[in-house]
Amino acid sequence: MKDSSNATLEFVHQQTAGNPTQTATAAGAQAEASRKAGFEFVKQLAAELSTRTFELPPFPETAMRVRDALNDAQVDVEKIARIVLSEPVLSARLLRLANSALLKRGTMEITDVRQAISRLGFEMIQSAAVSMAMDSSFPIPKDPAVRQHFEKTRTHSVHVAVLSYILAKHHAQGIKPDEALLTGLLHDIGRFYILTRVTAFPELFSDPQALEELVQDWHTGVGRAIIESWGFPESIAVAVDEHEILDREHQGNADLGDVILVANLLSRIGEPRDTAPPPFNEIDACKKLKLNEQSCVGVVKDAEEEVRSMTLALGG
Repeated sequence: MKDSSNATLEFVHQQTAGNPTQTATAAGAQAEASRKAGFEFVKQLAAELSTRTFELPPFPETAMRVRDALNDAQVDVEKIARIVLSEPVLSARLLRLANSALLKRGTMEITDVRQAISRLGFEMIQSAAVSMAMDSSFPIPKDPAVRQHFEKTRTHSVHVAVLSYILAKHHAQGIKPDEALLTGLLHDIGRFYILTRVTAFPELFSDPQALEELVQDWHTGVGRAIIESWGFPESIAVAVDEHEILDREHQGNADLGDVILVANLLSRIGEPRDTAPPPFNEIDACKKLKLNEQSCVGVVKDAEEEVRSMTLALGG
């Protein structure tokens, strides 16, 4: 398994090796401008990551207050409710979550924030606060090309979060479903950061494929840096950093990283891809979760309604 403590620096050295002129093509002035813009962006991002000088979005105040309260062993529903009620967007989001297909119990609709907190539990409150924090930290870009990437990533993040919750609940002994859902929401946070930064390099928008490749190559290392700066546990940082490593291996039972990796894979079933992933039964994370091709498809099918419901719950 990759040494997570050196993951970002290793990635920086690999990506910035060589001279841009060595990879130049004769594809035309527009393609050349896009390529140069991409190189300049990567060079700038690499320098900032390697020296830890890049500007990260602060963790929003309301989300920070929720997290601080949840870290208090004496916290109660009333204290959390006061914080939640001070933020109308968070209050509405909690009510939608409490009534979502994934988390609803029985037929009675929850209309009171205190009832919602009691139903959801404290850890799920943090997930709602984090989803709101991501919306405020990474507003949707105005450029149509970047907006398309951005909105696709938001939808994908909720999909992975729901699948992570289901996998942790039914297939991963010892992994908290609420923590898996939170990590699923955060797993592509590096993509959001990069997409907000590339607006300063409009030449990149002329080549959607090049933009996607840049984001794909860099989002895990950037994501880990954000997770660490926001003070989340190391297990979440590692899962975010390693969720694209299909040959990821480690000793022992399935961990949070396995859950997020498999959820990310399952979310892409049916999507067109340049390179097909290896069979699920050859992926160590799937083996640890005791999943094969057939059961993976079953998990995705069973989650369809929950994904739709959670997308609405966390969408605003």
